[in-house]
Parts: sequence; structure tokens; C-alpha cells
Amino acid sequence: MAPVSRRAALAFLASAALPLPAYAARKDDPHAALRGSLQTLVDEGRIPGAVLLVGRGGRILHHTVVGWQDVAARTPMRRDTIFRFYSMSKPITSIAIMALVDQGKLKLDDPVERTLPELADLRVYSGGGLADMQTVPAARSITIADLLTHRSGIIYHFTGAGPVQQYYRAHGVMRDTPVGRLPTDAPPAPNLTELVRRIGQAPLLHQPGAQFVYSYSTTVLGAVIERVTGERLDVALDRLVFAPLRMKDTGFFITEGRLGRFVTNYVATPGGLQAIETPAQSDYRDLNRLLDGGGALAGTADDYYRFGRMVAGRGAIGRRRILSPALMAETLATHATVDGMGPRPFQFGYGFQRGDAASEAAGQLPNGAVGWSGSGNTYFWVDPQTDGIVVFMTQVLTPPGFEALSLRLREAIMGPALKLIGEA
Repeated sequence: MAPVSRRAALAFLASAALPLPAYAARKDDPHAALRGSLQTLVDEGRIPGAVLLVGRGGRILHHTVVGWQDVAARTPMRRDTIFRFYSMSKPITSIAIMALVDQGKLKLDDPVERTLPELADLRVYSGGGLADMQTVPAARSITIADLLTHRSGIIYHFTGAGPVQQYYRAHGVMRDTPVGRLPTDAPPAPNLTELVRRIGQAPLLHQPGAQFVYSYSTTVLGAVIERVTGERLDVALDRLVFAPLRMKDTGFFITEGRLGRFVTNYVATPGGLQAIETPAQSDYRDLNRLLDGGGALAGTADDYYRFGRMVAGRGAIGRRRILSPALMAETLATHATVDGMGPRPFQFGYGFQRGDAASEAAGQLPNGAVGWSGSGNTYFWVDPQTDGIVVFMTQVLTPPGFEALSLRLREAIMGPALKLIGEA
């Protein structure tokens, strides 16, 4: 995927400004506001289509299905359409790790090399460029808690252009994904074991525990799950999370029978939406693909709603409990403050962002709610105090310059959703 210049993207947005949320004109009808806003974005070619669920606990208060699974083929979006979760995989993997902590199979302060010896004797970047890089020994081990909070020192190849990011690109310290990829990148790791090995050979950006940097940390947690359980990650996540919650369409692979429900993947460009992966071409059909618990799951809005119900239910749906209330509370508590990722600082738990008054005022995440989003502009939040749940699914990557789309989607959803939940 060729990078889009910020100037070109901003010119495109200026020439065809995104509409204000329909809720501004329909304050008395949140259902019409939600449907109208999303339909407008489809009609103007900003998103291919969408599925939105708003509910309170086990009751769906609103659902909208608009647009297309595939724009060119005019394949209608469906309520059971399957979407790439991208980073909305991270809360799921984090919950699986906490379930292993709950079972006494892990501790949050465990050094990661106890499970993954490939990550022993790590070194930290201290100066120089790619060709003359200087490093120093890590002052301490990376812990499971560091990985849950992205304070490990591990990075993503697309989180900047510094020497460590250049190292990741030059040595293929990445999985095969269109997110942030450049034509000059070395071949990506073919499997999770190899990716962990490459991470262990790469320099850390900072000392373990020093700061939050969005990263392959959750991907590494997937490898921890494999080693601790003795199961492949897809099998372990199914046993720990998907089967108990009846998330029947969520996983790393799209079988032939579900291919007709899998959405085409798009990227926003100055010329409009560009298809970058069709279901028939997708690596989700490859049973040997890298199992990345940080960004490679796919599933339906209803499946993710059930995950949200478990979060709202403090670790359980009815009698189906996967995490104790105490460990769920610890998962959602603030463990890091994040600055430099988005327009304002925010609080972060173990795999979940925490909303505050500022994020609610900005129309992004309600005060007291927890949630996260994915690169394809999937988005969810759960308010444990009200049992309010919002799950939004679409499938369009927004490279630098197109961030306004993500912000407007959330603005369009949050106000009407809060009204519906408050009146239920």
C-alpha cells in the first residue's frame, strides 16, 4: 500500500468536508441520528458500510446495518458480516492472559523470559542511527504487566521513523499486514515463533516499564499463552474466551462456508475508497498465517457484543464466568497514562482505554467507560456502571491525514448511544 501524503489527504478532506453528525439535527430521535449519520458516510463514499449495535447488558436497544460488504460488487452489508478486528483483538488476548493469571498459571510480575527464553538478555537503544546503533543492557526483565500496558520497550514498525523503527523494517520485525507497510520493508515473519525470535534480537526503544509505546506487546502475549497452555493460540483463545462466551464466528481464519460474509478491506485515499484485499485474496484463508493476538482476529459485531457483555458483567455472562470480578477490576483499573497517541492524554488498563471527562467532552469515549478500536475503524466501549455497550464495525484503513474520519465516526455515535442507554 503506497503511503498517502498528509498534504494530499488534507486537500481531499477540505474539498469534501465530512458531514456533521446527524444527531445535531435530530436530538429527539437517536435512532434516526445514528442511521442517518452512517448512511450519509456510506453515500459520500467515506466508509463502505457498517454494523452498529447499542445495548444495555443482554438487551440490544439499537442496531443499524448500512452499505456494502463489497462496494464494487454491491454485496449488501449484513448483521452477521465478518470484520477484521485488527487491534480490537488486543482486549481479547489481554483477557485470556488475565484468565491464566486467575488460574494461577501466570503472575503479572513474571519475567517474560521465564516463558519465552528468546526474550532474555535484551538490549535497549541508546544512540546512533541504523548503521551505527549503540545499545545498553536492559536494566530489568520485561514483565507480563509491562506487555499488558505496552511499557515493554517493544514497538511497532509504524510508530515512528527513528532508528529502532528502521531496524524493525530492515529486519522484518513485523507480521504480514497492510497496516503501516512500505515496499522497502524486509519480508515479514512467517509465524509467531519467528516473530518473537526477531523481537528478541531487536533493540528495545526504552527500558522496560519506562513508558507506553503502542507495540507488538500483545502479540508477544499470544506467544506466552501458547507456551503456558501448550496449545496453539487459536485453540487456546477458543477454550479460554470464544467457546464460553459463544463467540461462534470469531477466530484467525475464514473458512469457505463463511467467505460470503467476510468484508472486503479498504483504505481511504484522496480519490476515495480503494479495495486492498478481497475475501478471496485474504490471508485469513491461510491456515498457516501468523496468529497475532494483537491484531489478526476477525468476527461479527454480535460476537464482540457478547465480549462486551462479559466485561460489563465483571468477567461473566450469566453463569458463564471466564474471569473473577477481582481480576476484571484489576484489568480495567488505570495502570498507565498515555500521551502522544491521539489528541489528548488518556488512561490505560490491561488492554483497555479508560474514558474520562475530557474524552467524553470530545465525543470519543464516555467518562467511566472502557474500550478500544482497530485500524479498520472498528470501535467499541463498555460502561460497567450502566451496562451500556456500543460495538461499531466498518472496514476502512485511515492512513495519516485521514484521522478526521475516525473522530467523526465516534462523535456521530457517542451522543445518541448515551441517550439510548440512559433512557433504557
